[in-house]
Amino acid sequence: MSRYPAASCGWTDELSARSRTGSCNRAVGALAALFLLVMLTHGNAQVALPPDGEIVADGALASPENGGLRRWRVSAGTPVALRNDPDAEAPPLATLESGDILTGHGCLRVEAGTWCEVQSIAGGPRGFVPAEHLAPVAGPDGIVARGIDDTPRRARRGDFDVSGEIACAQDRHLPMASCMANVARSGGGDATVVATFPNGFRRRLHFGHGMFLRGDATMSGVGTDTAWWLEGGMHFIRVDDQRFEIPDAMIVAR
Repeated sequence: MSRYPAASCGWTDELSARSRTGSCNRAVGALAALFLLVMLTHGNAQVALPPDGEIVADGALASPENGGLRRWRVSAGTPVALRNDPDAEAPPLATLESGDILTGHGCLRVEAGTWCEVQSIAGGPRGFVPAEHLAPVAGPDGIVARGIDDTPRRARRGDFDVSGEIACAQDRHLPMASCMANVARSGGGDATVVATFPNGFRRRLHFGHGMFLRGDATMSGVGTDTAWWLEGGMHFIRVDDQRFEIPDAMIVAR
């Protein structure tokens, strides 16, 4: 890929207490991941499951809206079918590879067992996978995220954790300049960045599991025509005709 000149990207962390406790958070996150994995691999004995229907208990299999896991990893050693319904005979929608990171939408207890409704973190079809093929996954900060990602809502109301300057260009023909970036972030590597160009134009950029996912639709484009890679601790991002260089340390609190 072609590279473009980088600009100075100084930034300050307004939540210094989080930095001081980063190692503790990583340890707690790792223990949480192990605990949740044991719950899954031992018949969900520690999750209160109703006879059928949606699982709403405060456990690993609940929906994020009910405090359940925000994200899963495909733990099967072979590809797994993402199915239209929680049934082994239901039509497949896609094939998931071992290690794929999935967004969770809660699980169902049916006659044949427990199925979880999931979707690739990068988007695509939403369907069902047997719970035994999934495992909890910690984000790049070591935290197993639970509950919904509240960073988009916090960003809209101006509740940010990190602020600083990043390199940016508003059009493909323009050289890199400096933008102000305000970041709302949460555990598991989820974050919403509000980048403000020198002329006052703003764009929200969304990250999940430490990865860039999409930009909001604006008059400049729909926000899904993107390219992204992480190199040397820097996210290099293109959204429509706009370009951004964002330090990973602004996205993930370690």
